[in-house]
Amino acid sequence: YKKAAPKKPAQADTQLDPELLYQLMAAEIAGQRGQLEVAVENYLAAAEISQDVTIAERATRIAVFARENDAALRAARIWIRMQPDNIEAHQVMAALLVRTGQAKQAQQHLEKLLESQGNGKNGFMLISSLLSKEKDKQSALNAMKQLVAKHHNNARALFALSHLAYLVRNYQEAEQSILKVVQLEPDWSEANILFANILTRLKKNDQIVAHLEGVLENNSDDMAVRLYLARKYIDLKMFAKAEAHFQTILEGKPGHTDSLYALGLLGLQLKKLDQAESYFLRLLEIKQRENEAYYYLGQISESRNNVDEAMRWYNKVEEGNHYLEGNIRIANIIAQQGDILGAREHLQNIAPDTTEMELRIYLAEGEILRNAKMYDEAVKLYSDALEQLPDNIDLLYARGLTAEKQDNVQQTILDLTRIVEVDPYNIQALNALGYTLIDKTKRLQEGYDYIRKAYERNPNDAAIIDSMGWAHYRLGNHEEALKYLREAFNKLNDAEIAAHLGEVLWVSGDEDAAQRIWQDALRQTPEHKTLLDVIERFTE
Repeated sequence: YKKAAPKKPAQADTQLDPELLYQLMAAEIAGQRGQLEVAVENYLAAAEISQDVTIAERATRIAVFARENDAALRAARIWIRMQPDNIEAHQVMAALLVRTGQAKQAQQHLEKLLESQGNGKNGFMLISSLLSKEKDKQSALNAMKQLVAKHHNNARALFALSHLAYLVRNYQEAEQSILKVVQLEPDWSEANILFANILTRLKKNDQIVAHLEGVLENNSDDMAVRLYLARKYIDLKMFAKAEAHFQTILEGKPGHTDSLYALGLLGLQLKKLDQAESYFLRLLEIKQRENEAYYYLGQISESRNNVDEAMRWYNKVEEGNHYLEGNIRIANIIAQQGDILGAREHLQNIAPDTTEMELRIYLAEGEILRNAKMYDEAVKLYSDALEQLPDNIDLLYARGLTAEKQDNVQQTILDLTRIVEVDPYNIQALNALGYTLIDKTKRLQEGYDYIRKAYERNPNDAAIIDSMGWAHYRLGNHEEALKYLREAFNKLNDAEIAAHLGEVLWVSGDEDAAQRIWQDALRQTPEHKTLLDVIERFTE
């Protein structure tokens, strides 16, 4: 039951009992003074004296608003006795009984709600929605189960039970009920989609695909299920299958906006630029999702190195989530053409509507400066931004990494330490701070401890595994270092990891293996500074 602020009572009869008049006046004065407990007490007394439906309803609502459940129940009983067919009264009473652990007593009121809806789908879903708002989720679910027990072969009732179980995160209960529903009504789209959502929560992706493909075999015209399955294939990175289903939807509905948009994005993902372009242009033809289409057409033009055309597309984006990103892309193109000042001016001319937008602009401008190796200007920009957005983690991290490029290790350590103080579980900062201490200072044990905390939280990240290996190397544990560095290199063939692994192999006596790793990495990234430095240090 959704609590509403108490409403003014209807005009009472002029021939009021003095005691009743006193209780009503006392209740109103207490309410105006914010003394809800007193107001509830007086309104309840007035309802019991008068047995008046308007006063009883008022007393019920005040008590519910004040969270005085016992008083609310007493008032609601008077309300229902005086107005036995009032559906809202039964709705309030059912909610109160569930809330106070009296699910069995709530059944007659829930049945009354069902009767008011003709015992159809809407009635069961109304009750599911009502019960989902209760804090005691198990009591709410028990009340629904007791109700559905009387309608155990009713697919609508079972669907509502499954829906409620899903909302209160009892996915096993939800699965049991929805299985019965899809057996009773196998072509019910909403039921099949709820089943798929439940299986998603239970991490049963194979079953989702098998079930929905089976549904489509029996009912190929179910566009809702086909659209859901196509999106699921995207989540599973099974892009070819997703593409096939979206194509099928378009065959039946040539102007289906979501399918055109999804196929455009899939074309970009699969590097099928001509195909992607055709779908975004079709969106423009039917005047749907135009700002997104303009943005992605800009990306396609950029991919073809047609920067002038890309900027024309980006400039057409007028609103929405892609407006800022389009302007950032324009600034990057201007910067790539050598006009750093023009790029900065373009970003500074954007009027941010939110703090998040302001932050994104600062970070984009800083990235342009860093790419141009204008580290002093970038650090100043981040420092100015931090005056506007104190202790912002993204800005601190960007300034810290930029300061490292200036060989200002002290500033890097200060910024990364501050992030860890603000957010002790920030894995990225823990790893970066630990690596900096290990690599640039003599605070080796402290650095190792930070890296270990990051590793404990994410032991599968190649960068963190590399840091663990490098920390062991700096601490003199070469065998442990090789174990971690080999694992990191197997996960990610990266030049910096190759540099580290090669160095440890070299000092461990396996110079040939080190040379092979370095030379392979050098062929892929011939200008990588860390890699070049380590090769020069050990081979020349």
